[in-house]
Amino acid sequence: MANFDFTDFYIKYPGHPSYDNLQLIQDEIVRVIVQKYEMILFTNKGEVLANPDFGGDLIKLLHQTKVSAKQVEKNLNEQIATYIPELTGISYKLDVSFTANPENYSDMMFVDFQVKEYKVNAYFA
Repeated sequence: MANFDFTDFYIKYPGHPSYDNLQLIQDEIVRVIVQKYEMILFTNKGEVLANPDFGGDLIKLLHQTKVSAKQVEKNLNEQIATYIPELTGISYKLDVSFTANPENYSDMMFVDFQVKEYKVNAYFA
């Protein structure tokens, strides 16, 4: 596995009780993976300047007909392979499922992701 350095600027806003403009942060690899994964989940393709292919497009996929959970998993796995190189050599679990939303006769999509002890459970309706 490659050695990654996650030193970055501290991004708490001025006025926050623990804001310190001189502080740098260092993050562990799993937390960085989870942050990148969440960005993929909640970003639609075309929303990132100069990178039109970035994003899971989950809301778009949810409202299309004839989209299977396997197709959504394939889409997310392609995004993960492209945009989260830190996952190389680390096992993870991705599970997508659909169910009917009884409140408004539409579908709900559940996306469960786990890497080490971190779990990210998201649903889209």
